[in-house]
Amino acid sequence: MPEEKDLKELTAPCGIYCGACALYRAVSDSTIREKVAASMGLPIEQAQCLGCRAEKGNMIVMKGQVCETYACITEKGLDFCYECDDFPCLKLAPCADRAAEIPHNTKIYSLMLIKNRGLKAAAEDSENRIRRYFRGKKRRPGGDIQL
Repeated sequence: MPEEKDLKELTAPCGIYCGACALYRAVSDSTIREKVAASMGLPIEQAQCLGCRAEKGNMIVMKGQVCETYACITEKGLDFCYECDDFPCLKLAPCADRAAEIPHNTKIYSLMLIKNRGLKAAAEDSENRIRRYFRGKKRRPGGDIQL
């Protein structure tokens, strides 16, 4: 498990742990990158992501747009949404759009885990949360990839 400062860098402001994502793992694993590229219809060099904070909210899954949650937290000078006086706000509301592709509907749950148990506990539990979220579904973050 990464150090606390690295866990923060690998955890998006909305609470999603980037270290568990196939797109993040594709950075250092060419086999995963090939599977991600094939499942998402991307050129191999684009089938990877350094994580929300490293990409400054402009990850490949955002399709050229900066994540408005990332932009909001950055503007407010906060690390995570749960630190905001407006938490939870509509930026974190579950939506059906692309819910089968990315686990954004788990944001508030993830943020509460971080707030109540800390980054390490939330990161350690992230694989189980993703598996549970996608149980019975065909798609995972980064496509139909079994890691």
